[in-house]
Amino acid sequence: MFVHLSDSDEKARKFFGQHKLEDVPRIGDPSGELYQAFGLTRANWHQFLNYESIVRMLSACLRGHWAGAPAGDMERMPGTFLIQNSEIKKAFRNQLVSDRPNYLEMASVA
Repeated sequence: MFVHLSDSDEKARKFFGQHKLEDVPRIGDPSGELYQAFGLTRANWHQFLNYESIVRMLSACLRGHWAGAPAGDMERMPGTFLIQNSEIKKAFRNQLVSDRPNYLEMASVA
């Protein structure tokens, strides 16, 4: 399941559709209450403007991936969680906006 900050299900459907995830359940959290509950803070300028994030953004642009119009709270840091039986089994809280977890590792339950 995905939690997103968009205030519009139509915008969310379009975004998830671009990534072929339109059938995955999702919850809109425009106020960021769930993000806050999971310890996902708001970014400071260094988490946006740093070498790694700028290189990753330029690399994505060169491959044809554009940021598009912002939706939701752009300063809220992302995270990835594996929840099983109502318990957080694994958590990845981004330190930089450009961080990427190992999704296969996150999805595996030992």
